[in-house]
Amino acid sequence: MGFTDKISNTQLFRKIFYFFPVQLIFVHIKNNPILIGIWFIILAICTRMVSEKYGVPFLYLTPEYLGEVSFISYTIIGFSIGGFIMAFNISSYITNGHRFPFIATLSRPFIKYSLNNIFWSGTLILAYLISAFRFLIFEEGHSFSETIIFLLGFLTGICIMIGINFVYFNRTNKDVEKLSGGKYKTASRQKVKSNPIKAVLHKKVGWEKFFNADREWKVETYLSYPFNIGIARSIDHYDKSMLKQVLEQNHLNAALFEIIVFISLIGLSFGSNIELFNIPAGASISLIFTMFVMVTSAIHSWFRGWAPAIILILLLSFNFLSQYDFLTPPNKAYGLNYDNLPAQITPETIQNKLNKENYQKDSLHTINILEKWKIKNTIKDKKPKMVFINTTGGGMRSALWSFCAIQYCDSILNGKLLRQTQLISGSSGGLIGLAYLRELMLREKRNEISNFHESNYRNDMAKDILNKVAFYVSVNDMLLRLQTFEDNGFTYRKDRGYAFEKQLNVNTRGYLNRRLSEYYTPEYNSEIPMLIVNPTIVNNGKRLIISPQPASYLSYNRDQKNIVNNYLIESLEFRRFFEKQGANDLQFTSALRMSSTFPYVMPIVHLPSNPEFQVMDAGLRDNFGVKNSIKFLYTFRKWISENTSGVVFIQIRDSQKTPKTDKQEKQTFIETISVPVRTVYKNIFLTQDYDHDQLLQYMNEWYGNNMEVVNLVLNNSKEKQLSLSWHLTESEKKVTYNSIHRADNQQAFKRIKELLK
Repeated sequence: MGFTDKISNTQLFRKIFYFFPVQLIFVHIKNNPILIGIWFIILAICTRMVSEKYGVPFLYLTPEYLGEVSFISYTIIGFSIGGFIMAFNISSYITNGHRFPFIATLSRPFIKYSLNNIFWSGTLILAYLISAFRFLIFEEGHSFSETIIFLLGFLTGICIMIGINFVYFNRTNKDVEKLSGGKYKTASRQKVKSNPIKAVLHKKVGWEKFFNADREWKVETYLSYPFNIGIARSIDHYDKSMLKQVLEQNHLNAALFEIIVFISLIGLSFGSNIELFNIPAGASISLIFTMFVMVTSAIHSWFRGWAPAIILILLLSFNFLSQYDFLTPPNKAYGLNYDNLPAQITPETIQNKLNKENYQKDSLHTINILEKWKIKNTIKDKKPKMVFINTTGGGMRSALWSFCAIQYCDSILNGKLLRQTQLISGSSGGLIGLAYLRELMLREKRNEISNFHESNYRNDMAKDILNKVAFYVSVNDMLLRLQTFEDNGFTYRKDRGYAFEKQLNVNTRGYLNRRLSEYYTPEYNSEIPMLIVNPTIVNNGKRLIISPQPASYLSYNRDQKNIVNNYLIESLEFRRFFEKQGANDLQFTSALRMSSTFPYVMPIVHLPSNPEFQVMDAGLRDNFGVKNSIKFLYTFRKWISENTSGVVFIQIRDSQKTPKTDKQEKQTFIETISVPVRTVYKNIFLTQDYDHDQLLQYMNEWYGNNMEVVNLVLNNSKEKQLSLSWHLTESEKKVTYNSIHRADNQQAFKRIKELLK
């Protein structure tokens, strides 16, 4: 007998190795890689191993419900993870139960199975508690008592979910004793019917598999209660037909849970407009994983080893069918008319609309705006400085930082900054923040609010948007999008794009709920700065210029006498090309959303054109909107040189302009082959900075007056990066607020004050 044989036959080894919880670990690793993969993803998120840059772990670690982090929000997170744990155990029970037929002899078989499957659920719960405790104490700054209350909420949610299921399975599951009335039947000599074991949504498990010694996993002991160990009894002396009844009835009751979850999801989708139903984003993500567990486990029960291949085939089939609107209706820009003939976008129509006549007409129109700006800002014949504000994309962190930085600077200058600002441009979150600040400025001028410098307005920009979006993803976008709504007399489908705009309007007190045309008059009268929204057209990489003013000069390239070049048109003017589709009636929040369509998080917007344009995040082409500012300055350089004392470019940044060169350390094989892709993504905005700085340097050749660039930088270090998300934790909000007091930002504010004297 070899050494390994001696070890395997020792009593200690047998107690450990043939213990039911240990055998369940092995059976999952061997037979359920997809199920374990989903479990590991949730574990990795909760422990911040993945997606921390995008703030996904914080949706679990500091959940918000009804606008605040509370005992209830943690209870909902616990309830959702409890639901995932139950789905995990049910899927495991249905797919693996036949490998352990002794469980049919136990009282409450499914509950005993779940208890012995504690490694997977226990590890997940323990990892969450440790990660959340450390995060709340050391990063969010909560007190020990607050943290304990929050974590008790999490445990309460899990207990409620598991308790409900315990009561259900305790009442409905039968065991041998209940079926026999307390009198065990010995094995019958009659032939047992070979009808398979039924399981709703799952393949019927062949009767013979339950009593096939070759398929059975050996178990000697099991957890009878949390602290009691029982002996696994042989099934040889039991009536096989009675055991079949036990297993079949337990499978049916377990699978019923899956049907209830699907029905609940459909019900939740129709209650999406009810605020109480808008659960924390982390809970919505758990719902998605729970659905995926149920679907993949059903596939696995049908196809076993072929399950990964079948899932791949289903994904490819879905990919093919997704091109048809009945399955995945395209997202639309609200307010536009999709019933009319689409806008024809051809080289001929582009040439007809981008011509010298329109260029001159639009230039004269904008000079009228500049003249009004001049009258407003000229004091005692002293030429004023003209300000251009360029703001970065970057989700809520940029929205909040852009709002706070300019609101603060404008307040210490007694309103002079925004009064002297002619143009605001940028992308994504930063543009949303400044659009809201500009709207507040307009409402103050119209005496609708008293003072837009009040600090409570900045809190509006810190409010969560992701909960609403994630909720719609889980209960609406993952299923058929059946719900619709009307806007401007047209019907649109509800999806996460709709949820984003709806929540943005709620957060901003409904102030941004305007049509594009509503900003025409206040911009034309120079009551507020012009604001350009310029999302990227996916089809051809062009920029789409969205402005209430005619602005073909931002797209048109004038012929030069000494240059012969078949140049490309870089951008298209939205109002001019979509005039017949109701461009003026576009919801302003839809324009902002198009500029903020980060891949996958938000749906790509389809426009009524031929070919159909698809648009997404402005940051892909110009994260700061610098090109708009330079093109505007170039077009009106003569007027600006003659009527101003110079130009100030304010760049609102969510990171330092000068990057540190990373030290190249030893890399794994996967890291090595992923370097090209990672390098392109990592340096996309840095590359834009290089290009922008070159364009600014070339201004010396055509602009003779003074120009200065001032940077306002968010405290977003590599060691502690703020989430690129539509949700910020309390600590991230504090970092953003406190960025105003950074020494370099205070110097920048001081410099702006000097320039605008």
